[in-house]
Amino acid sequence: MPASRVAAKDSRRRRVVLRVRSRLGRIYVQQRIRSILIVGGGTAGWLAATYLNRALGDSVVISLVESSDIGRIGVGEATIPTLRFTMNFLGLKEEEWMPRCGATFKTGVKFVNWQGKGESFYHPFHERPEAFINPYGAPYYPVLGDGFSLMHFWLAKKLRGETVEPFAYAVSPGPTICDLRKSPRFQDNPRYEVPSAYHLDAAWVAAYLREIGTGRGVKHVVDDVENVELDARGFIARVHTKRSGALEADLFLDCSGFRGLLVNQALKEEFVSDRPSLLCDSAVAMPARSNGERDGIAPYTMATALGSGWVWDIPLFNRRGCGYVYSSQFLTKEQAESELRQFLGPSAEGMPPHHIAIRTGQNRRIWVNNCVSIGLSSCFIEPLESTGIFLVEFELAMLLTFFPDLSFDPVRRDGFNRAVRTLFEETRDFVLMHYVLSRREDTPFWRAVKNETFVTEALKRKLESFRAHFPLLDGFDYAVFRARNYASILAGMDCLPQGPYPIVEHLDPKLGDAALAAVKTRTRELVDNLPSHYEYLCKLYGHPPAPFEP
Repeated sequence: MPASRVAAKDSRRRRVVLRVRSRLGRIYVQQRIRSILIVGGGTAGWLAATYLNRALGDSVVISLVESSDIGRIGVGEATIPTLRFTMNFLGLKEEEWMPRCGATFKTGVKFVNWQGKGESFYHPFHERPEAFINPYGAPYYPVLGDGFSLMHFWLAKKLRGETVEPFAYAVSPGPTICDLRKSPRFQDNPRYEVPSAYHLDAAWVAAYLREIGTGRGVKHVVDDVENVELDARGFIARVHTKRSGALEADLFLDCSGFRGLLVNQALKEEFVSDRPSLLCDSAVAMPARSNGERDGIAPYTMATALGSGWVWDIPLFNRRGCGYVYSSQFLTKEQAESELRQFLGPSAEGMPPHHIAIRTGQNRRIWVNNCVSIGLSSCFIEPLESTGIFLVEFELAMLLTFFPDLSFDPVRRDGFNRAVRTLFEETRDFVLMHYVLSRREDTPFWRAVKNETFVTEALKRKLESFRAHFPLLDGFDYAVFRARNYASILAGMDCLPQGPYPIVEHLDPKLGDAALAAVKTRTRELVDNLPSHYEYLCKLYGHPPAPFEP
């Protein structure tokens, strides 16, 4: 065949291939999600808007519709360390966003009266790799991963009667820093000397993220959703609003809170309650005055057990956010408010209450058709370990992991639902463990906790293993609370295993002694040099806190 004919044939083949590739490319592009509508604002809605905007950029049009009439839940809110990384992902700097949100640092939770009046213990955050001991000098263990946690060496010493120091103080500088109300970091140094999260005003966070999100291109619609229209497949076609008419999108996020406007009301997805396990179903919240100059600002959340539940006390920059989580089976709203005011004393005089009905549990499916529920509309565990915002963070991360196209492949949807369900149930059981381990039986509520709480099979298996030993490995695919978190609660509740992990007894005890001594040395260094939490925040904010009045 002449070279000219060969060249012509090759040219025709290339043109055919290019036409096919072009057609396939157009088909693929047409499958791409092009618009997202978020129904509901608040922390969940605006965090979702800014998060997806940051991740997806201009490739998707993101809109958020919220009513001007719906109030915000919560007076003050605590978080866990994951929010630090989320705010970094959003490109937000602490020195910019913290003063806008009344934020302070949180290095853990102090539990008071959970075993009896006057008793307390800390659950500090654990992040630093120094908490593991590598006795073999190898950089990697085929089985043990990072090595042996200090908790095993502390337990061995405790059971031998060689130490009376509480677990949290022995393995972390955090509790001592908390007692002295020190900052977890030095001024103008990005490193955290003590693992930390934040306390913040949730309403202020929502307002700040709204400003950031709209500035980056998120469309904001202030309107009331009147009804939701489904198509023939049962997918959401559009939502109809009072003044703005019909709003359409490819993907819908339900951030409407406990109402579940899209997922529960429109799509009729079943909500599975955890009320048999978590008895507290109500809360009353109110702000309280504080004096940081006189008392300092605590870098921890306080969780104090009362007669029918517990009180959260969250130190913000110029006030405290407080609330009583209780069971309506044992208290009326009026009784709960009265008990909270008596607990807070003069600091809450004249402060307005905010009563909240809590829905604990999860939707049978978090993602249904072309709707993903985020935050309170999807699932909720009572706020004992500050997991509310974290669950939003996790759902958003998983949404990006399993992000759909217009086919809405059920494989992606099911993968998302499985991941969120696994994480939720693991976290719920960790919170439930606090109640199960409490020995209080001095009121009808605590007797009900003792005798009527439904304990999940997964938690039963964990508790059975914990009677033999502390957890050695973190064997969870999706879990935020790891082995040392469990050990903190077990030790704080005085529910120690019968013995240390046997393999630890074969290791040189000097390794553990040296590591525990290093924690004490590090604690003394931090105590001597860290600024107070109040001093750090005043410099961060550029001024001392102003007196607070509602």
